[in-house]
Amino acid sequence: MTRLERAKANGAEATDLKDLVNPREFPHVHSDHPLGLALERMGAAKLDVLPVVSRANLNQIVGIVVLSDILSTFGVDRTKWTDTAV
Repeated sequence: MTRLERAKANGAEATDLKDLVNPREFPHVHSDHPLGLALERMGAAKLDVLPVVSRANLNQIVGIVVLSDILSTFGVDRTKWTDTAV
């Protein structure tokens, strides 16, 4: 069980996220990182969104990057995907 799951199970939903997650350990990117790195980190963490954080302050979110936007940038149209293999 992850630290976040334990906090939820123990009724700590009102706890600030910064008190539960070390920003150095949480997957993130900086605004000057390439999209390929964001894609690698999403895959490794099994996430479809990553925070973009300030280099000066890892607790400051300056944006997000979303898997569908990355794929779109590379010319992949997810709306045409199907659940069956061809």
